[in-house]
Amino acid sequence: MKALQFSSVMFFLVVFFGFACPVLSQNTGSKAPAIVVMDPGRDTTVTFSARFAISANTVPGSKVTINGTPYKVYPSGVFAGLLTLQMGENPFTITALTPSGQTLTKTFLIIRKKSMETTTRDSLVIEDAMMEPSRELWLNTGDVLRLSFKGTPGCNAYFGGGKGAWLPMVEVPDSETNGIKGIYHGLYKIKPMEVVPPTLVTFKLEDSTGKSITKVSKAKFAVMSNEFPLIAVTKGDRPYLNFGLGEDRLGGAKMGFLNPGIKLKIDGKAGNQYRVALSSSLEAWIPEDQLDFMPQGTYPPYSLTGSWSVYGDNKYDYVTVGLSEKLPYTSTQDPINHRLIIDVYGAVANSNWVTQQLSTKEIKNVYYEQPEKDVFRIIIELSHKQSWGYGIKYNGNNLVIKVKRQPEKLDIGKLTFVLDAGHGGSSLGAVGGTGSLEKEINLSTVLHLKELLEEEGATVILTRKDDSNVPNSERVKTVVNSGADILISIHANAPGSSSDPTQIKGISTYYKYIGFRPLSTFVYNQVLKTGLQANGNVGSFNFTLNSPTELPNVLVEQAFMTNPEDEMKLMDDGFRKELAKKIVKGVEDFLEYCEEN
Repeated sequence: MKALQFSSVMFFLVVFFGFACPVLSQNTGSKAPAIVVMDPGRDTTVTFSARFAISANTVPGSKVTINGTPYKVYPSGVFAGLLTLQMGENPFTITALTPSGQTLTKTFLIIRKKSMETTTRDSLVIEDAMMEPSRELWLNTGDVLRLSFKGTPGCNAYFGGGKGAWLPMVEVPDSETNGIKGIYHGLYKIKPMEVVPPTLVTFKLEDSTGKSITKVSKAKFAVMSNEFPLIAVTKGDRPYLNFGLGEDRLGGAKMGFLNPGIKLKIDGKAGNQYRVALSSSLEAWIPEDQLDFMPQGTYPPYSLTGSWSVYGDNKYDYVTVGLSEKLPYTSTQDPINHRLIIDVYGAVANSNWVTQQLSTKEIKNVYYEQPEKDVFRIIIELSHKQSWGYGIKYNGNNLVIKVKRQPEKLDIGKLTFVLDAGHGGSSLGAVGGTGSLEKEINLSTVLHLKELLEEEGATVILTRKDDSNVPNSERVKTVVNSGADILISIHANAPGSSSDPTQIKGISTYYKYIGFRPLSTFVYNQVLKTGLQANGNVGSFNFTLNSPTELPNVLVEQAFMTNPEDEMKLMDDGFRKELAKKIVKGVEDFLEYCEEN
């Protein structure tokens, strides 16, 4: 996901349908011959990896070597591969012999460092590495405090100190630590009614001679059993719940999104996330900036359910459930049984009737269960196999589930699409070996898509129309407020710096919710007909533009910007238009599938 620039590439703007579409054209000889290294992007790079990707360009037709090893030069002038690194400094010299006989050189340095080494036995040391707790913790009865540090191996380790006794820690076998010795672990389970003010843990390391040293943890922990649960309410546009504390470049895996003003029961904290007690058996985590705390003594979230109303208007069906306050919820799609399942936490069944009007068309049946004492489950059976989306919100204290109907005419010309061109402005996205920019590739493909869809009579909404950096939060607002039928997000891919750019290539489609997978698979099957290598249909993808439940959506990663062959295809405007045609054909296949079911 990154951007178009190259010593032999210029941009021209072609205006159509009121928008500027970037078109790439070769213009050789516009700059003096040179070697341009795109990755690594600096003259000196530091890494912990044993391998590092090289991606660069020079005069097409040149003969290139790196430290004497020949590299293939593609017609675009790009050469790429994977460099093997020794520990310490790794100097590299690129030499290019151009078709005119000119010799070009470029040097750079990659320094490989060890990520971690065993502490020497020369002195008694407690290091900061791997020290836990490393972030503020609020703990409750029954929680386990996990402690660790790295230090001189072969010693006796303890935690605690002060007026309390020293409690032992164990040295982890190096077979479990990638050969690193001197890593010590400890556990402490919080006792009932135990209270500890914010405290730094003291660690102690003692050698065989009786000599010892102590060091305190990086962060404090507190045991707040007598103060929990704390009550908070959600705030912001789209507060969300995480399954746990794990993270990657897309953030933690999200359990679901909530409305502002929803009451939550808080019974712990780790770093900048609070632990939410959804039910007696389920917990979640929420970032601290998405909460406001209520005064001490506020009642925990709880409600008996009231009467239901199930009805429809000209486009949606609705399920309204009466509650006495706004409670948290999660939702799942069950495509096998053609159902939506919404769990409301803190609610107990007290509904004596469910009134379903004849105006509903998509909702076939609706009923409830009480799978746990504090979990109220709403089950909505759909009339069609394919879910076309749903939204959940509160109207006062009434929970409202808005179910979108399958369009009466499954024809592209009768539908509204939101098209999302990834990145833009200062967000370049992935960068190709020629210097081509993902943001430009994405917009070009989206504008081709727009033209093709509008030729069929469709209504098209764009999340960005030009080279502007639109935050993903604003893009999602556009999507949710549009009332559109289908969302297509366009990106281009790039692997990590330790992967061989000449080997990682191909096209892929992504979805988050299982009910929206059919759209992504039909699009995937069609785009593969462009000749791009299959790189997979990926589910449960934690990307912002895959997160709306309001409409079927798909993310298309067109190809790898970093792969020389893929990049040449993506730089070809004719190829981008052909790719857009295949995406449209995939949508047509999806609509036929919906018609048949």
